[in-house]
Amino acid sequence: MNAVRGPLLRIAAIAVFGLSAYGLRELADGSRPEVTSAAFEAPLFPPEVARPFSFGMRSFVADLSFLAAVQIHGGRKAAMTAAGARLEDLQLARLLDYTTELDPQFCGAYRYAGSAMPRHTIDGKATDVMATEQLLRRGVAACPGDWRVPFLLGFIDSFYLGKMGDAAEAMTAAAKLPDAPKYIGFLATRLAADAGAVDLGEKLATVMESEATEDATRAAWHERLLDLRMERHLREIEAASDKYKQRTGAAAQSIAALVSTGDLPEAPQEPHGGSYKLLPNGEAVSSAAPRLRVRGRQGTQSGLLAQ
Repeated sequence: MNAVRGPLLRIAAIAVFGLSAYGLRELADGSRPEVTSAAFEAPLFPPEVARPFSFGMRSFVADLSFLAAVQIHGGRKAAMTAAGARLEDLQLARLLDYTTELDPQFCGAYRYAGSAMPRHTIDGKATDVMATEQLLRRGVAACPGDWRVPFLLGFIDSFYLGKMGDAAEAMTAAAKLPDAPKYIGFLATRLAADAGAVDLGEKLATVMESEATEDATRAAWHERLLDLRMERHLREIEAASDKYKQRTGAAAQSIAALVSTGDLPEAPQEPHGGSYKLLPNGEAVSSAAPRLRVRGRQGTQSGLLAQ
């Protein structure tokens, strides 16, 4: 009886998937179905219904859904407008969402979504960005040991959405995970400085410096700590400059002027051994090092309109 039951359950699971989702036509012989409005329709059964009817084989059903998403992505045309790409984008997003709803620990699906879903269109837009961000946030919670998921989330938040604070938090989470490349921590602190989250950057840099096992790495993290302290000082000077201008209606001429009026408690010491200067536009700079910034943003990093 058990020998018969196994194959029957497999057949039932495949049947549920076929009825509920996507019509993987000609999948057996490896040919790709034409991507049209009739292909890969949204599932008839929501995940909460499909899960119990997958007869304990929801990972298998999720694999089939994921394969359908891969086919959609592989068949997407490159040169399209946002309006023209809408159907394919929607199908891909819904398939990957369905996959991860069926199998929340399918970390590979989240990683695939992070790179496959955003699309640059010929009319200067980036589509599926919001859906990608939402999916990756679920992935961070579902795959707490996979540094690549929060890394991709940080990339989406910074590159497309200009959400540097959120990006810094995601990159910081990625940097703390085992096997994460060393550069992610440095990127996280740069994002934190850009967002004004200097405390977050300093905490991460302090931990990284203390845990470094190589002299060169330890020295690099110490230098990053100095950069972050410099950023803190520059922001304090700029805040004092803004306060001075709001009170007097005129721009402060120097850091010494801010100290003399009490807007700045004291002139901070540049940690690299250089000096600070207040520019006429109210921006503070250091003579020793450039500020930690993520350059080239205009709404989004790429200049695209994220959707």
